[in-house]
Amino acid sequence: MTIRPLAQEDPQQIGRYRILGLLGSGGMGRVLLGTGADGRLVAIKQVHAHLLGEKEYRSRFRREVSASTRVSGAFTAPVIDFDIDSSMPWLASVFVVGMPLDKVIQEYGPLPPQAVRMLAAGLASALQAIHRADLIHRDLKPANVLLAVDGPRVIDFGIATVTENPGGLTEAGSVLGSPAYMSPEQALSEPLTRASDVFSLGSLLVMAATGANPFAASTLAYTLFSIVHTEPNLERVPPDLRELLGACLRKDPAARPTPAQILDYLGQPSGHGRPWPEPVHLEIDRLGAEFAALAADPEATVVLPGGRSGGRAARYASVAEGSRPRSRLAKTLLILLAVLLVVAGSAGAAWVRWGRTDSPQTAAVTYSLPQMREVDACEWLRTALGKTIPAGLAPDWPTDVSSWSMSPSWVWGCQVDGGARRSLNFEPGTYIEGFGPTSSNATGLPILGWQSTDRCDRALKPAGAEQKWGMIVSVQNPNQCALAEYLLTRLSAVTDVPRLSDAGRSLTHVDPCALIDQAALNSLVGPLPSVPSENSAHSCVWEGSAQVDINLRRLTPKNPADPRIDLGDGRQLEAPKTVVASICTRRYTYRDLGKQLEQVEIQVHGNDDTESHCAVAESIARMVIGKLPR
Repeated sequence: MTIRPLAQEDPQQIGRYRILGLLGSGGMGRVLLGTGADGRLVAIKQVHAHLLGEKEYRSRFRREVSASTRVSGAFTAPVIDFDIDSSMPWLASVFVVGMPLDKVIQEYGPLPPQAVRMLAAGLASALQAIHRADLIHRDLKPANVLLAVDGPRVIDFGIATVTENPGGLTEAGSVLGSPAYMSPEQALSEPLTRASDVFSLGSLLVMAATGANPFAASTLAYTLFSIVHTEPNLERVPPDLRELLGACLRKDPAARPTPAQILDYLGQPSGHGRPWPEPVHLEIDRLGAEFAALAADPEATVVLPGGRSGGRAARYASVAEGSRPRSRLAKTLLILLAVLLVVAGSAGAAWVRWGRTDSPQTAAVTYSLPQMREVDACEWLRTALGKTIPAGLAPDWPTDVSSWSMSPSWVWGCQVDGGARRSLNFEPGTYIEGFGPTSSNATGLPILGWQSTDRCDRALKPAGAEQKWGMIVSVQNPNQCALAEYLLTRLSAVTDVPRLSDAGRSLTHVDPCALIDQAALNSLVGPLPSVPSENSAHSCVWEGSAQVDINLRRLTPKNPADPRIDLGDGRQLEAPKTVVASICTRRYTYRDLGKQLEQVEIQVHGNDDTESHCAVAESIARMVIGKLPR
């Protein structure tokens, strides 16, 4: 995140704090960098001006401040100052130097067992303080945990709620929390207790120990289904932590340990040295030195352009294009740094990075999203691979590519069967989220990685991709990442990408975002942002008072078929029964291909008011059908 200069209309002073720049912005407000009279840096959150006319947003901000000021403890961060009743409500929090846990895992890999134990003890202590204040955090995840020099800090109380009213902050049509770290009762929109935070803690600690979330799947629906119905695979968790994490992840809230029991189980730490791996502490030390200088030299808020590339520990530079150093300090920032700004009562932490480019990049491959919609994925894969793959690349796979079975997938990708339980998927134009850097590159682009206990995913985001879309290869074996990276390298080398022969007659060439009338959708689930939150080749996601997904799919007909809703004019909607109470799905068949159907799928996500969500889904379906090609 870049420290951006203030606009002409921005305040130069808020309360008793001088404002230095803008750190970031979210759905509810923005975070500004300020300094007090004593020179210390603070983070100041303001509600967006356009929301102040809506009573609910002022009320939510008031609850946020109330929640954050009720919590105190060594592993949480206090609010310093606030003014809820001013014309522009704000709160100020301490500024803690450190790194977010999700970025640590991305850049350095899983934590060693002793560090995981220290993390577990610190977070259990933080939950004790939160629960002692009669609050439930409801959004404990790696991005909301900061690794500081002396231990972890839990941040973000924006959706915390009092235990006496565990559903009181949930707005109509919404489920609050981050899906992959929800508890089963949270996923089902049931009343929550403190035990919900313990389940989230278990998922977070598995991620810290293994680098993979125990329930994350390719879609929200599958993720929530796994949380509610499947048992986590803890084989990669260090043996001395499996019993504890298994207990935290029990489906029955009453069977989970309390934070106090977790601390008793962990016992006293074996040492009193620095809690994290040394590379993490080196980064934190550098940050502390640089920001101590920054507090003394406010002009140093200007950042240097560029970003370091390559390597697992590559940093993510995010800079203002064309910015120039204006001070002595700015000229010294030649390494990539991460700074986290703890906003104890805000919607998370803001962080800043600097860097430089150490080596020139080769020309990067470019694709367009319309091109990815119409691509023949299996033919592209055949063209890229040729007749054979290198011997020893993937020991279990036959080197003769002609023996591989390839067939179109439900998202117009390619499913590959290599026999004897060997399989992989290639999905061009798909949405990419949660991937981190690897040490590999393909045609001038970094290969991104995401690994779970049962597969290895590798992704490539084309140069110029306007959102987070690209191509993914997923090998159903966590030990065969080399195969996934080889395939991406070969695929990106193909200059003449093959097109589906029937693309003009198929749903595949349709832009799903173009099927929505934004004004009409806004009347159903508004207020909506100006652009969708996700936009890929065959999916479009809008997030307002509820989340709306428009997915174009190629599915195998069910037997027996799902119930139907008659729309008139011979048109019908499929109304499949959902396994998750917070999701309603409706499907419309655009083309019958015999063994497969091309369908438009509309999903509305929210709380457990299924009837209301289904009414919205059916209204959207009518809108979408009217815009489909004839």
